[in-house]
Amino acid sequence: MSLYYRLLCLCSCVLGAILTGCGSVNGVRITEGKQEAASETIAIAKDAAIIVHIDLFERIATIRNGAKLNADFLIATNYAGLETGVLKVRKGSSQSLRAVDILEGSPKINNLVRPASSDRSETLAKMYRDPADAN
Repeated sequence: MSLYYRLLCLCSCVLGAILTGCGSVNGVRITEGKQEAASETIAIAKDAAIIVHIDLFERIATIRNGAKLNADFLIATNYAGLETGVLKVRKGSSQSLRAVDILEGSPKINNLVRPASSDRSETLAKMYRDPADAN
């Protein structure tokens, strides 16, 4: 092998080793000293109603553990408690997985779902009437 090919091979190996070392490490945080991890932990009940599927094109979502949600209008919130969307339960959906229409906002997967208050439900019922009731 000539000197040119040996140098080319050596430079390729060195470059490969350098670029391999530049890869990012996702999810690992290295700290020095006595810095403590964030003490804020959010506890979520096992039977909490959570969004498990979103289709923003069709504006529908699927909620797991929605059996205890007896209201027609639901509010989706993130873990910080901020409202991310307004939902309306579709007729004929099962109790364990409930299909809902997304009326307002853009909720995300794993957002918590709770029933809307009675005042808010009345306001939303006036704004979003069922097509069968309008005739």
